[in-house]
Amino acid sequence: MLKQFILVVALLALSAVAASVAQAQGRDDFNKPIQINAESDWFDVANKIAVFENNVVIQQGTLQIRADHLEVKRGDDQSDVFTATGTPAVYQQQLDDGSPISAEANSISYDQAKQILTLSGNVKVSQNNSVVQGSEIIYNFATQQMTANRGESDSDRVTTIFMPKKKSDNNNEPTNR
Repeated sequence: MLKQFILVVALLALSAVAASVAQAQGRDDFNKPIQINAESDWFDVANKIAVFENNVVIQQGTLQIRADHLEVKRGDDQSDVFTATGTPAVYQQQLDDGSPISAEANSISYDQAKQILTLSGNVKVSQNNSVVQGSEIIYNFATQQMTANRGESDSDRVTTIFMPKKKSDNNNEPTNR
């Protein structure tokens, strides 16, 4: 009974995260049920922690996160921090316009109270024709601002690649005149 209660709390918390993300992308997904599959899970009721381990898959509509480990911590203010880790942890979703977005990182963390998504360790985010890579990428859902940071060494850099749009075969005219 207690395990079912904690699972319901964890799922409701994931729904709250999803609702805040819905303003930015994939709104229909966040009205769908959340399913978490893992090889094992455990709950620390006293410390308000839920942990899902080994081959973790979170599915909600077209949104999918795959990780080795997922930890959900509830704060005193009833907000949650979600941290998915893996080699890498992978996020995929189809946006409202039908285009896919994907991200991979050693750690994907979302702070519900601050509305901050932090991807860290070997980060790669791909959307449409663009790719951003770095040691850390932070996205603020409230301000819709993204920051990409390099790693600790001087040789680490942030790389952003914008691919040109493909011309249609019917239009062989140059795009710049």
